[in-house]
Amino acid sequence: MTKRRSGSVLCIGNNPVLLNLRCSLVREDGWDLLSSGSGHDGILQFSRKHVDIVVVDMNDDGSEAALIAGEVKRLDGGTRVILIVPDGKVLIAGATEQADAVLLRSEENDKLIETLRSLVPKT
Repeated sequence: MTKRRSGSVLCIGNNPVLLNLRCSLVREDGWDLLSSGSGHDGILQFSRKHVDIVVVDMNDDGSEAALIAGEVKRLDGGTRVILIVPDGKVLIAGATEQADAVLLRSEENDKLIETLRSLVPKT
């Protein structure tokens, strides 16, 4: 059984299959986990619960992800934000400015856990 980590993660994504896979990966590494299928619901959850890291994967030009990241930082500037971006898709200017880390979707399985661990070390 995986030891419980000291951090909590909120995963937000509008693709249910990818969101479920991401949640499984994060949960297996022992993180406390919340998830949301929409940015609006994710921000509502974030405002009610303590969250150390927000992982955002929205299948668009990055505009919604940028809004979510900006709102997270406005509500609590200490919360880390990881953006998952689609390979080869053109993002709007400034889409990743609020992110503490940006991962390509094709690299997510290899790098997400490592990135989570680097942003909130295990205690």
